[in-house]
Amino acid sequence: MEKKYRKLWFWNGTIGFALIGAGLSVTIDALALRLDDVAWWVWGAEGTAGLVLFMAGLAFFGDAVRYRVFMDLEAEKP
Repeated sequence: MEKKYRKLWFWNGTIGFALIGAGLSVTIDALALRLDDVAWWVWGAEGTAGLVLFMAGLAFFGDAVRYRVFMDLEAEKP
């Protein structure tokens, strides 16, 4: 059972970190567009997409933490 949790922990953590990084990057790019006086709907849509990516990354990372706790609980069983 621990092997199953380890695989889920690894993949959720990896996807979570990738989405967090992508979300921050897209959001910062939207900020740059706003500072360049681009139409509001362009930077607004891009900023919203970036925040969605960031929040999805946090959700995946939270699942990775949960699976890590399950792994620790499995290891403590006699």
